[in-house]
Amino acid sequence: MVNTEEEKLMGKEKFIQWLNENNISSNQKYDSCLKSREGAVRNIDEHFEADSISVKLKKTSEKLLSENNLLPLKQLNEGYSRFEQKFNPEILKGFDGELLIETIFNIGNRDGMTYWLEFKNDDEFKTNSNSYGSIAGGSAFKFIMFKRNIDGKWVTGNPQNPTILSTEEAVALGRDLRDALIAGSEIIDKLSVKADILDYTDLQQQLESVLTNNMYNLGWVHKYYHMLYPNKIDSFHSTKWQKHSLISCGVIPEQEDKLYTMSRQLMQIINEIDLPSSYAAISMNELFGPPINYFRIGTGDGENRYWESMRTNSYVGIGWSKLGDLNVSFAEDTMRKDISEALTEQYQYNSSVSSRKAGEIIRFYNRIKIGDIVVAARGEKILGIGRVSGDYEYVEDRTYPHCKNVEWIKIFKEPIGLPNASAGKLTTCFRYKDIENTFAIESLIREKNNVDDTPLEVSLSPLTGTVADIENTLKRKKQVILYGPPGTGKTYYAEKACFEISARSLFRKSFSVLTPIEKEEILGDGRTNGTVRMCCFHPSYGYEDFIEGIKPRVINQQTVFEPKDGIFKELCTDAIENPDKKYYLIIDEINRGDISRIFGELIMLIEAGKRGKSIILSLTNTSFSVPGNVYIVGTMNTADRSIALLDVALRRRFGFIELMTDYSLFEKSVFEGLPLAGWLKELNGRIREHIGNEARNLQIGHSYFLEKEKVMMDNEKFKWIIKEDIIPLIEEYCYGDYSLIAKILGEGVVDVKNQMIKPELFGSSDISDLVTALLTQSPTLRVEVESVEDSQEDDGVEGEE
Repeated sequence: MVNTEEEKLMGKEKFIQWLNENNISSNQKYDSCLKSREGAVRNIDEHFEADSISVKLKKTSEKLLSENNLLPLKQLNEGYSRFEQKFNPEILKGFDGELLIETIFNIGNRDGMTYWLEFKNDDEFKTNSNSYGSIAGGSAFKFIMFKRNIDGKWVTGNPQNPTILSTEEAVALGRDLRDALIAGSEIIDKLSVKADILDYTDLQQQLESVLTNNMYNLGWVHKYYHMLYPNKIDSFHSTKWQKHSLISCGVIPEQEDKLYTMSRQLMQIINEIDLPSSYAAISMNELFGPPINYFRIGTGDGENRYWESMRTNSYVGIGWSKLGDLNVSFAEDTMRKDISEALTEQYQYNSSVSSRKAGEIIRFYNRIKIGDIVVAARGEKILGIGRVSGDYEYVEDRTYPHCKNVEWIKIFKEPIGLPNASAGKLTTCFRYKDIENTFAIESLIREKNNVDDTPLEVSLSPLTGTVADIENTLKRKKQVILYGPPGTGKTYYAEKACFEISARSLFRKSFSVLTPIEKEEILGDGRTNGTVRMCCFHPSYGYEDFIEGIKPRVINQQTVFEPKDGIFKELCTDAIENPDKKYYLIIDEINRGDISRIFGELIMLIEAGKRGKSIILSLTNTSFSVPGNVYIVGTMNTADRSIALLDVALRRRFGFIELMTDYSLFEKSVFEGLPLAGWLKELNGRIREHIGNEARNLQIGHSYFLEKEKVMMDNEKFKWIIKEDIIPLIEEYCYGDYSLIAKILGEGVVDVKNQMIKPELFGSSDISDLVTALLTQSPTLRVEVESVEDSQEDDGVEGEE
């Protein structure tokens, strides 16, 4: 990024030239506005009229209100009023001594200011992201000082270098922070609601001069000012979210690292669409999604070009095939060091080059997330823009085997250059940080010119793992049952397999990259059924629900009874009418129904060798057969019923795949010293030891600790999973025998004398006591937790194009 104002203006002129050269219109083009106050105000009205963003935001706000996902305006304004009455600057001035720090900085004080800003969410005041903007995340150090829960000490500094304060020191620091907060408030109070961008630039500079300890960059300070001045300060309390929302609205952030400068640009948009500032922010979140990163990915290594393979197969990839599968070959905690050493050995790089290239590989492996934008580039030109749709995978038969699946958004007929075209030019995986390039990428996504819409011939990589096992069993048997203990991902894999196999069969594409219209073909649209359907068996589910039955219907105020097809018969009818399509029925909890009664004569027809054979249904006296393009995937929880108890005829006609707890998912997951993989393995060992013959089917599965297919790493969520999922399950297994429960969970968790789980373990956001209690049965599992600062990324590394 350029430094001097003159250089900035030169960069802006270059960017305007790029917009004009590529015929991209924007009322937000950079100009020389910094030289003139009159030139500082952007013409946002025309921009919104052209792009209809204001209409979309208003419709989104109306939708969220109708779905009760926004606070009613009266309740929203009451919240502002209550906060202002409790914590306005005049009130804060009246605090001193321990009352001052307890009221403002003790996040454990449920009537304190920081608690209200981050946690309070009750009938009196709802502080969450669906009202006044979230400041969740990070440690308590973000408040500059806080009262530690474990010992009641006041702490400042940072997680790597905490400083314990005496009460006197804490009060002195609290006074300084309070005074700075009030000084900032007085500056904002004087600001006109019609202030322009340069007024806010001045505001930013003034706040930086009075807000000590980096307070001008802190989300909770920004939220405090929003609560007092919602018509001047927006409810995005992070520059990352502000910048993302501005760019998504087609507005170039004036100062992308300044909270209060961008507040003006957001407030100008918000005033234009005439919504409360928090409504507008939440609608932007809904419409634009979370912030994303933008990456440049090279498509060649000098002589060779791999763009056609990436384009055709919907992926981006990097080379260094000799490294093998990164998931298998390297431990995550030492990955960069180990990759660097491997590059030195296998590619004969010197140590400096190996280290830099290892950084590129790590960036591709774990910095690029699903939803991020990737730009496929060759030299200074870009060939296509895509959205990442899958996690890292190693595809051995590709020259660039380290891959991530991509949904291509734009593929250009003619390669195009970005404003700062040389950025990352000699780097295999480069993250764009400059606003000119990121804004240009978003502009290109919106443009309709220069797009290559030639249909792609897709060559899909083969399925792997459990999904591949399901596919193979379906080919052989036509139906499969996934079985195992609770929480082992049975329903998840049933859906994933059916969606993926169906997508590949219908569109020759992975399900993750299908368009919404294509997904409707598989999922249905609410009015018509798709190729994948689902039902759940239960004790009262019957033949009439599954095949056919007599159902009542009111005609001309008269109740008549008539035959009605069940879900499976409807699916078979559709499959017969569309023989080129494959149809899938997922039966969840298949063992909870009376199988013989539900399937009836169907038990013979579903057999692979009997497909197409017709019988006469006794109720309607009609011919019925199960075509060969129908597949059944059932799930059963063996904690409820063993496979041995299933109907023998059913067992003979189904394939079975057992899913057990996958501890390898948690090898790097540690909660305050509790290694999740080791603890869960020990817990299941004690279940098998103490519960009895069926204990193997009663073990705790891994999916309890997953969130959106990723390992859940939030301490607060971990606490509630233990309390609301794991403990009730163990209590059920033990039939309320608290002595037995204590043997499994540990005496630190169970109060055997009073026949209860110790409630104090769940009353705090600090889970250290809970972890200690959970480890009472296996204390040697505890690991030392080190606090390590995130390493800085190395951009500008030479490598592949």
